Amino acid sequence: MPKKRDVADYYLQTLAQAVARKYPEITDYACNVYADRIAQLDLIIDILKAEGVSKSEIEEIQTVREYYKKLGTALWFMQAGELTNLGAKLGSKIVESEWG
Repeated sequence: MPKKRDVADYYLQTLAQAVARKYPEITDYACNVYADRIAQLDLIIDILKAEGVSKSEIEEIQTVREYYKKLGTALWFMQAGELTNLGAKLGSKIVESEWG
């Protein structure tokens, strides 16, 4: 029988995964010190698309977005704890499953 804490942690994990599936951009914001800048660029891109701005101009902004995504994640990991870094480096052998 799983402990209450284990069930609560599993529920929170699957809830977070469900939200990320519904809003895929959230995965770009998570563990990123530049999440606010990435979100701002996402809004600017949406506005420019609605206004019919050329695809090449939008691609330039998307390139800047990718730079923030990579750099922000790297900076976040630099600030994270030793166990987080070790876990990220080694990976996981845990098999994930989904409910229903």
